[in-house]
Amino acid sequence: MRRLLLPLLLALCAVSVPAAAQDTTAAVRPADVIRLNVWRQPEMTGEFPIGPDGTILHPLLSEVRVVGRTRDQVREQLRQVLLRYENDPQFVFDYLYRVGVTGEVRLPNLYTLPPETTIAQAVAAAGGVAEFGRLEVVRLMRGGTETILDLRDPSPEVAEMRIRSGDQIRITRRGAGWRDFLGLGASLIAAVASVVGAVAVIQGS
Repeated sequence: MRRLLLPLLLALCAVSVPAAAQDTTAAVRPADVIRLNVWRQPEMTGEFPIGPDGTILHPLLSEVRVVGRTRDQVREQLRQVLLRYENDPQFVFDYLYRVGVTGEVRLPNLYTLPPETTIAQAVAAAGGVAEFGRLEVVRLMRGGTETILDLRDPSPEVAEMRIRSGDQIRITRRGAGWRDFLGLGASLIAAVASVVGAVAVIQGS
């Protein structure tokens, strides 16, 4: 029974991958990740980074070149390697893009995310916007070009915009408001009071 369930699960995974992730070409780059699931081959199942030369950083899969190849080409390369260990290899794979999310988010970091992830979902993966973050001014650095996005905009062009490999998403900080102004004023008053108190003690002595 177990032998029948796992191939079925692999087949369902292959069918359920979103259309955006099924493009014949994928702009993967070194430092991105390939996620591979091979039936009955646990040593080849997992998430493996793509090396500087564009191949998979795995001792048994190092000849598989990913960067600059279509999905069909990568699939055929994987099949040829797996044929050495299995007569009829059954496997599925997908890519994870390396994306930076920084600025006013709760968990700024580099993330590996599936290609179908939207910009808003990438921000959510970083814990969401912090207290002083501005969803209306999100800086997207892509391919050397900076674009300002308003993630409150419900239009499909913004709401459905997907990440690309190497994206840098930065949530900007709101300018000084009344809370910041009052906080600064309170700090200044406290500092002046401390100085005045110190002077009075010196004069009294």
